[in-house]
Amino acid sequence: MEVILLEKISRIGDLGEQVKVRGGYGRNFLIPQGKALPATKDNMARFEKQKADYQKRQDEILASAKELATQIEGISVVLDRPAGTTEKLF
Repeated sequence: MEVILLEKISRIGDLGEQVKVRGGYGRNFLIPQGKALPATKDNMARFEKQKADYQKRQDEILASAKELATQIEGISVVLDRPAGTTEKLF
């Protein structure tokens, strides 16, 4: 099954690429999740018109993920648990 990717998917391809995937993966996961479109002539023409919007959305997602990563980077977590004399947890 040929699909047009609407976002970057690891080990498959980048935004806008037309790739071949297994039918079940395309029909049951990629298309319902909004991550891909079937590669028809109509969808290819529509995608070319909306490519800038998709790229902008991907850039916003990446920017928010990087911001969240910097916030998480400075956080440390300490868990106190009772331990025996051999320092093994119960």
